[in-house]
Amino acid sequence: MNDLMTSIGNGNLILSAGPMAKVVASILFLFSLISWTIIFKKWRQLNEAYRWSDLFLKTMKGNNPRIVPLPGEMEDEKNPFSSLFSVARQEALVRGGENKTMTVETIMAIRGLMQAVGAEQIARLEDRLTFLATTANTAPFIGLFGTVWGIMDSFREIGAKGTTSLAVVAPGISQALIATAIGLATAIPAVLAYNYFMGRVKGIASKIENGSIYLLNYLTR
Repeated sequence: MNDLMTSIGNGNLILSAGPMAKVVASILFLFSLISWTIIFKKWRQLNEAYRWSDLFLKTMKGNNPRIVPLPGEMEDEKNPFSSLFSVARQEALVRGGENKTMTVETIMAIRGLMQAVGAEQIARLEDRLTFLATTANTAPFIGLFGTVWGIMDSFREIGAKGTTSLAVVAPGISQALIATAIGLATAIPAVLAYNYFMGRVKGIASKIENGSIYLLNYLTR
């Protein structure tokens, strides 16, 4: 009950704040909303990519991809390993056929294509993560700007009313502290999510590289 009343009180402080404080709060809420949208989407996307990576490596270790296609559940345009497999296998068939020996030029061409496709897929997985980094770096400073503005309002009230009573300075100080809290509440999830997702992306990049080695090994047999 006390938490609820505190939340309502904080909301009333924001609603009763001046135009600049409302602008700062609105910007931070917008950053937070976009960040959480990206977090939920990236969580699902990277979890799927990890699941596909394990299945892909299992397939590469157990079958010859020149003969056996990928499992149907991996035939998804969002699957980075499906794109890697399709490009490499198609290039091998065009250049070498099913039963011809691979030349050095063919091997180099396939390797180059897999590196290009792998880089494209990693870039797709990293897409929009820069917004999380931007939010983590800028939200505290936006909140700090609101804090400074709230303190300035308190000093203006002191000058206008000629008193330093708590009733005069408390509203401005409260708004200033709330701006700081909103800035931190926006930045902390963004920086945690960014670091976590970048670690996941690096793990997938390593699996793509390992998968490319397995795939090239099979294609050159």
